[in-house]
Amino acid sequence: MKSLFRLLLIVVVFGGLILYVVSRYNNTSLTPQTIDLTVDCSDLENVLVTSTVNVVVSNLSSRSHNDVSVKVVAFDEAGKVLKEKYTTFSRTLSPNSNFDKPVTLPAGTKRCDCKIVSSHPVK
Repeated sequence: MKSLFRLLLIVVVFGGLILYVVSRYNNTSLTPQTIDLTVDCSDLENVLVTSTVNVVVSNLSSRSHNDVSVKVVAFDEAGKVLKEKYTTFSRTLSPNSNFDKPVTLPAGTKRCDCKIVSSHPVK
């Protein structure tokens, strides 16, 4: 029984070591990497013909990101969706920085929601 336990322990240790070496060789990681990008679209201005929202994307991580795409959804007073719009920040978002961009929405917009759809981390 002792020899079976030792053999099992040796197999687990060497298997883990092999997995680690292969993941390093392929430049992959066995642990999930978090991307700390946030988006805010709370600065909404209503004018007579249109509404404008200032979309701010913040990078809280230590990696840069390219082509950050954001989906903005405009709602009226009743909560009905007026328009869905996509916008892309094509510049490189440096670590611990932010970008902002005005987005035009329909005139009846009372609130909006936004979320990050995609980004491309720079290694």
